[in-house]
Amino acid sequence: MLRIFYFNALVLVASLAFTVVGPASADDKGGGGSPVAAREAFAKLKTLKGDWNNKADMKHQDETHKSDSKVIYKLTGAGSALVETDFPDTGHEMVSVYHLDRDDLRMTHYCAAQNQPRFKLDRDHSTLDKLVFVFDGGSNLDPAKDMYISGMTMVFEKDGRVVCNWDSKFNGKDAGTTVFQLSRAAK
Repeated sequence: MLRIFYFNALVLVASLAFTVVGPASADDKGGGGSPVAAREAFAKLKTLKGDWNNKADMKHQDETHKSDSKVIYKLTGAGSALVETDFPDTGHEMVSVYHLDRDDLRMTHYCAAQNQPRFKLDRDHSTLDKLVFVFDGGSNLDPAKDMYISGMTMVFEKDGRVVCNWDSKFNGKDAGTTVFQLSRAAK
């Protein structure tokens, strides 16, 4: 009897959630309901080549830090990889490398936390103006206990700015988000 009650309650909650939220729109799934192509997403990333000003807003646990820095994007490997350097020439310098892997777009982040989380483009939840990267393993980290970057969303704004939300986890729980607000540096 109790199982039937819980099942009915679950069905009711799911029904209410669907009624309030509604069905997924085309915008929720890469536009038009089909996954964004990895090659098109990588082509979009390549447009970042150059120097950017970064207004970083770091919120981790109960602390907030703000900083101004640079981010540099450089193509390498005959255009087969995009290298992102955050906080260049500082003690907090980090590098992320984006590349295609057949039909997937992948990224490895070489973190100041001394680990290397790997990510894969979530093609179903991305558009060409909003790239969603999800955690896909890593080296030198234990997701159950270490601090690591657990996901990143990159939004290309209409005014030319780019906003990157770097999510982190610690001890298996959400630990905060670092927001990079990028604007193209003057030449």
